[in-house]
Formats: sequence, C-alpha cells, structure tokens
Amino acid sequence: ITVAVIDTGIDYNHEDLKEQMWVNPLEIPGNGIDDDGNGYVDDVHGADFANEDGDPMDDNIHGTHCAGTIAGIGNNGIGVAGVAWRGVRLM
Repeated sequence: ITVAVIDTGIDYNHEDLKEQMWVNPLEIPGNGIDDDGNGYVDDVHGADFANEDGDPMDDNIHGTHCAGTIAGIGNNGIGVAGVAWRGVRLM
C-alpha cells in the first residue's frame, strides 16, 4: 500500500521513515533528467507541488510528523511507531 502525504513534504532521510519511502521505479536518482516524462526531474520519492520540483523534502516538519504517525518504523527503539508501519510505502 502506498500512502501519499499531501502536506509540507517528508524528510525521506529520517531514521524512522527512510526505509518506508516509495521509490519511483522509472526515475534514475540524481541524473538531472525527467526519466519518466511526468514533468518533474529526479522525482524519486514523489514531487513537491508547492515548489514545483521533484524533491519532496519537508521544509516545515509538519508533513514528516504526519508521515511518522502513518508509517514510522516500529519496534526499533527509535522515535515512535506509526499506525501502519508494516507494508506501507510513503509518497
């Protein structure tokens, strides 16, 4: 199941979220090309519609907070466990 967090973005490097992130299979990270032809360059983890680019890194922390509530990895002794931390990918 993929859950799109429509908010301020997601810190996809966060220790409780990085393994939960959806990865665009048609995009080659960091090559500066819109490989999948959707209008967003290097949109590996989704897109940032507020800044109109392919980098959904959170610039406010609210989206990361919401993403953690949804799918933060549980049972690892770090942070919090999301309500659906197994079998969910975050976009």
